[in-house]
Formats: sequence, C-alpha cells, structure tokens
Amino acid sequence: MDFRIINDETLPKIMELWDYCFEKNDTPFFKWYFNEYCLKENMVLGGFDEKSGNLMNMLHLNPYTINLRGRDLKLPYIVGVATAPEYRGRHLFAPLLETAFSVLRAQGQAFVLLMPISAGIYRPYQFDYCYYRHRYEMPLAALPKGDKVSDMSLHRTGLEKVEVFQKVYDTVTAAYHGVVKRDLKNWLHLLAVHQGEQIKAVLVKRGEKVAGYMFYSIDDKTFAVQELMAEETAARDSLLQFARQHVTEAENFSWLAEVWDKTYLHLQDQKYAGSLQPFMMARCINVRQALLQLTDIAADVQGTLSLLINDKTLPLNNGLLKLEINASQINIKSTVDMQDIEMDVAAFTQLYFGQFSVQELAAENRLKIHNQEAASLLDRLFPKCHNYINEYF
Repeated sequence: MDFRIINDETLPKIMELWDYCFEKNDTPFFKWYFNEYCLKENMVLGGFDEKSGNLMNMLHLNPYTINLRGRDLKLPYIVGVATAPEYRGRHLFAPLLETAFSVLRAQGQAFVLLMPISAGIYRPYQFDYCYYRHRYEMPLAALPKGDKVSDMSLHRTGLEKVEVFQKVYDTVTAAYHGVVKRDLKNWLHLLAVHQGEQIKAVLVKRGEKVAGYMFYSIDDKTFAVQELMAEETAARDSLLQFARQHVTEAENFSWLAEVWDKTYLHLQDQKYAGSLQPFMMARCINVRQALLQLTDIAADVQGTLSLLINDKTLPLNNGLLKLEINASQINIKSTVDMQDIEMDVAAFTQLYFGQFSVQELAAENRLKIHNQEAASLLDRLFPKCHNYINEYF
C-alpha cells in the first residue's frame, strides 16, 4: 500500500469514498466540509493500491486545542476513517494508523482524539474512553415543568452572535478539563455547520445578562439538544422548560448532558433518569513527550517512581521510565530498576486525561501496582478531572 498525504489532485477520490461511507455529496455538511475545510484546515492521509492507484482507505486529522493538565495543547481529532468496500477484510487499517502515528510523532504530537462508531474497532490499537456523557432519552412531556424564575427570560436568536455564545462557553467550561478551546475560527466553522443543518438557538437571560444558550433541532418528532451551556442551574432549568414547551412540535427529547448533570433528580419517572454514555476516545502516541508536557504539578507532589509502559502498536512507547518529581518539575530517564507501576498505553492515556484514578484502574486490572507508595505519588501527579468535549467533526 502506498501512503500519501492528500492534495488537490487526489482529493476527488477522498470525496467519493466519503460520499459512499458518510454524508452524501448533496448534503450541507459534505458541501461545507469539502468546500471550506478539508485540506485548508486539516490533513488527510490515504492508502492507495500500488498497482491500480485506487484509494483503499483514508483518515482525516482535524486540529483542535484542548486544555489538558493546565496546558493548552494542540492535537488532532481523527475523523472520516473508512475503507473502500472492495478492500475490506484485509486488515488495512493498522498500517494506515501506524503511518499517521509516525507523521504525528514527527510533528511533536503526544495524543490523538477519536469518536468511534464502535469501540471494538479501536481498542485493539489501545484507544480508550476518556470522555463520558449522561444520556437522556424520554418523552418531551416527561421533562420537569419547574418554576419560572421571575427575572429570567428566553430569547430565540440566530446563529450569528458568535461573541455571545463564546462568552458563555468560555465561562462555563473554565472549570472543565480536556475541553476544546474554541477560537473565532472554531466558532465560525461550528456555526456554519449548524446553519447548514438547520440547528436553532435560544438564549436565556437573567435580567440583561446572558446566562446560557442552547443549540437544538426538531426532526422526526424529536427535540434534540446539540449543546446546552448554562452558567447556573436556574438557567439550565429555564432552557429545559423551553424545550418542554415544544410538545406540539415534538414528542421525544434527546440530550447528551455533562456526565455530572443532575437533571434526573427532578424527574417524576425514574425510568427516564438516563444512563452513562461513552463519548470520546483518546490515545497517547508519545509517552515521553506527554510526560515532559506536564507543567501543572502541585508543589507538594515530590518523589521518585519507576513506570513500565506497554504499547503493542508503537514500540517507541515501550519502556521502563524513572520519574523524578520535585519543585513542580518532572525529570524522565530510562532505568533498569524494578517497576513500581506497570500499565499499557491505553490506561496511561486515561490516567493522564484524569478520567480514572490509579486505584480505579488497578481495581479493574488495567494497571499493576508493585509499590503502594509509588501508586499514591502517581495518583497525586494525575488527579481525577471533570472531562468534557462536544466536538463532532
């Protein structure tokens, strides 16, 4: 297989495969993605048949900046993974992914993100979930009626008020971890896609101050929340009351809320309390680089431990590392000491992202502890976090 970074000459083959596997070429998203975004903002890798020159498979690397361990970190979001039907069943994804990893490591990247169609496709390559959501699916009328807050008002609005949405988003997500730092370009891309897909918007105000917004759609009798950001609980409840008022236009309600959302406490029927929904996967592609990027280390986190990392796909990640932590700095070097902790790169990724603690991963046999003092140190180096992300392309 011949791997290539896609250019304008080979882009039509990418477009044809996308049309076959994902959105059709007459849909708003397809038109926006390939006219305004693809190759202008991202990088695409393709695997080609060396004899025929046909495109065999592809993946797209869309750039984002997320806040990770107190640092704004640029990393790619893998989308558009597809294999042409005539080449399926040949296990061609692995070499394409390995090529992508090599390119990204050379660029200094430490992590990648991915939203899977099926986790089973990507877990063999040691991707794992670092983001979860709380899924609500219920009859629209089952939403709580609630009490109207006297100084709160609702205002339907167009999608052109970028600065209003951005201010609320930045305020709400300031306390979140792993969240995308949306700049003006990100917002313009997002709202352009929403416009094409006929997503609607509503603001909630307390007095004259905007306290939240909701992007939503009404399709096939379902009121679907695309994104709800509220600076206070009363603002969230007002937006949900707004949704409930659409019982003449819709019958059902769908929302992927933050994993810590407590709306279920106000529901009258417990069967609609919702469920935990795995959302976004991540993978570390350069363990040393990831450790060197740690800057948000508490001053009282001090000590030494030996960490053994196993990576089946990227042998360069394999190794026994000594971590020396002192004065909010970390020093890393190879060692022949006995390992204190051992784990695979998937568990390391989940630990780094703060999705699970050392003890939680150990309880599920995702890592092995040989030294409890070292485990305590590693837990303090990587405290658990409130992860949130809501990007789809």
